[in-house]
Amino acid sequence: MENRKHKTLQRYNKELKEIAEICGIDKTLTSYVARHSFANCLKQKGVATDIISESMGHQNLSITQTYLKEFDNSVLDKAIEILV
Repeated sequence: MENRKHKTLQRYNKELKEIAEICGIDKTLTSYVARHSFANCLKQKGVATDIISESMGHQNLSITQTYLKEFDNSVLDKAIEILV
């Protein structure tokens, strides 16, 4: 079962890279990046963290908050740049 999950994830990541190439995306696109981007887009749209957590299948809210922590820091950095 673990081997099958690993192979499926490899194939999924390979196909994401092909999609990125077709779309002209220069960044490395992986399942992690896609999930992280999904969560951050929802957060930017004002979706509650508990809804984001449920949509990502997280066991608890702290996992989702870890995903979103990086986003919060980048928003603060941009706000400070505007101020300065």
